[in-house]
This record gives sequence, C-alpha cells and structure tokens, in this order.
Amino acid sequence: MLDLLVDVRAGEHDTAHLRFAFALASRFRAHLTGMQVIALDASVIALPEPLIVLENEETFAHERHGWWDALCRRSAIEGTWEVRRGVHRRVLAQRASLADVLIGRNPRSNAGIAVGTALLARVLMSRVAPVVLVPDDSAPSSMRRLLVGWNGSAVSTRAIRAALPFLARARKVTILAGDKGRRTRHGDADASLRAWLGRHSVIYDWVELAPSEQPAEAMLGCAEQTRCDAVVMGAWGRSRLREMALGGTTRTMLAHARLPLFLSA
Repeated sequence: MLDLLVDVRAGEHDTAHLRFAFALASRFRAHLTGMQVIALDASVIALPEPLIVLENEETFAHERHGWWDALCRRSAIEGTWEVRRGVHRRVLAQRASLADVLIGRNPRSNAGIAVGTALLARVLMSRVAPVVLVPDDSAPSSMRRLLVGWNGSAVSTRAIRAALPFLARARKVTILAGDKGRRTRHGDADASLRAWLGRHSVIYDWVELAPSEQPAEAMLGCAEQTRCDAVVMGAWGRSRLREMALGGTTRTMLAHARLPLFLSA
C-alpha cells in the first residue's frame, strides 16, 4: 500500500492539491495522511503571548480530525489526521521520510510567479521523498496520462524510479528525451532506461527534444499536445543555488505549468 502525505495549512478545505490527494489515494487504494504543522517561526514568536496563539492554533487543528475522517469515508480510503508542532520544514522532512509521496500546493501570484514553494523545495532537496506540487488552477488529476522529462541525469533517473508505481498503471506515458548540449545523456543511458521500463512493463512513447528547444518550453508544449495530467521530472539538475537564483527548467515549470509536477531531487 502506498503512503501519501499531504501538507494541509490552516483554513484549507477544498483546494486543488487536496482534491488531487484524495483522487490519487482512491485510485491507488493508498493510505492518505493529512498533516497540519503548527509552525514555530519568527512571525509567531514576535506576537504577544505566542504560546497562547500556538495552543489555540493547535486546538483548532485537532478539531479538524472529524472533517478529515468524513472526507476519507466519502472517498472510501484509509486516512489519518496528524497535528505536529515545530519548524515547518523540519517537521515535514521528518514525517515525509515515512511517506512514498509528499503532496503540496503550488500557489501563484497575480503575475503568474510561483510563490510559497520554498518550504517544500527545501524538503525536496533533503531527498526524503518525492514531492508533487499541485497548482491552484489545475484540473482534476489522478496521474493517468504522464509526461516524463529525461536527460540522462541522476535527478531525472531518481524521479522516474520514484514514479514507477504511477508509470506502471498509467494509461499513457510519454518520455520527452533531451539534453541541451548533450552534457549528461548518452546512448547507453537511453538503452538502460528503455530496458528498465520494459522490465517493469511500462508502455511509453519516446519523443526527442529538438536541439534548438528549451527543455521547459518543450515540456509545456508536449504536455498540452499529449493532454497529460501530470509531469514527472527531476528538480534542480544544475547547482541548486544557481538555479534558485537564476532560474532554469524547474523554476519555469513551477511558474507556468498548469498541472501537477512530480518532482525528485
């Protein structure tokens, strides 16, 4: 049985990432844990009587247990509601080490820029579990039609391996293969991936990235053409600091993709 963990914030009740989590748990008969973290951050500590604020927030969070149980019964899945107090990133990373996938929101500003993902990005970089980030404006999805980004790198390989339970049951899998400048991808890597997919009975279409195309633009275009409902890709294939500061494929996909991103670092 797959174990899914979804990060639930105070006040969230019917968001795209919660609908995604329940649809995925229902399709794969997975156990779904909803977790609300009572965050110990600077903004709370600066408030008058912070301990009272934290205790009230924790009380309200525990009172959501019945709401979560009702959602699980409605979806006919096994589920658990957890409330933990601590530094949000550390709590998520610790708990995600016992999960197969961590699911979170990918909210955007009015300018279309991904915001609020830094927390989950730091969890992703700890490599305790893959992360699925779901945009608020994404359509319902349970990972039936998948687009996979492949460039021969270790991070893209880890993403594909982590996504195997979903690839094996997908109705359609498209591998978009490319490596700008052919820095990491070689024929042997392609052959190994094809053999591995075959051993795991994954049926797929193989599409080559044109040398003149930018990877993120190609993935966005291919996702639309293939009508996929989620993208599997490695995150931060370059230096993490360089990509966070200068942009890159990961940041572009976070800012512009209108479908869930299954990410592994």
